[in-house]
Amino acid sequence: GAPAAPPPPLPPPSPPPPADDMLFARRSVVAYRPEPVPAEAVQRALEAAVLAPNHFLTEPWRFYLAGPEARARLSALNAAKQAAFEKVPGWLVVTLVASDLAPDGSFNTKKGLEDHAACAAAVQNFMLSLAAAGIGSKWMTGALGAPPEAVKAAVGAEAGEHFMGAIWFGYPETPLSAQAKAPTRKRGLAGVLTHTS
Repeated sequence: GAPAAPPPPLPPPSPPPPADDMLFARRSVVAYRPEPVPAEAVQRALEAAVLAPNHFLTEPWRFYLAGPEARARLSALNAAKQAAFEKVPGWLVVTLVASDLAPDGSFNTKKGLEDHAACAAAVQNFMLSLAAAGIGSKWMTGALGAPPEAVKAAVGAEAGEHFMGAIWFGYPETPLSAQAKAPTRKRGLAGVLTHTS
């Protein structure tokens, strides 16, 4: 009989997503699915965190990855929000150990401010690494409704450490997407960018 027709050609492969997709996909997530985040994804995100830009390599960040008992203590810090807090699968408390302090004990010195900036960059690295794996996060500070000293005590942080925030993380109820609408910025890029000669 007649030879069989050749199979149709395969469609061309889809182009890979841009390498910076996680930058545009990251959002502050408050609603999470209940399943835990794989330890490997959290470990990779922490390894990304410590690669943040850090002048003089002071490594000012300290990370407290909350286990079940610590999560219960953190959730109990705000009775009005306890039920919502208990639905968050993962908590990471981040503190700053400044390499130089002002006479008043603040980190308002050249090196102290650089350390603070490095810690903020580390938090962003952590959240972006998670976003690349489809894991949502939210950087919580004052919205916890609990004094920073109480949050630090719940995870065993030293009294002299400066509270940078609690990072919630977990698989979001609505998957992350670079096409998702972001909150409208009042100034936007055009309002903060100056092209110099």
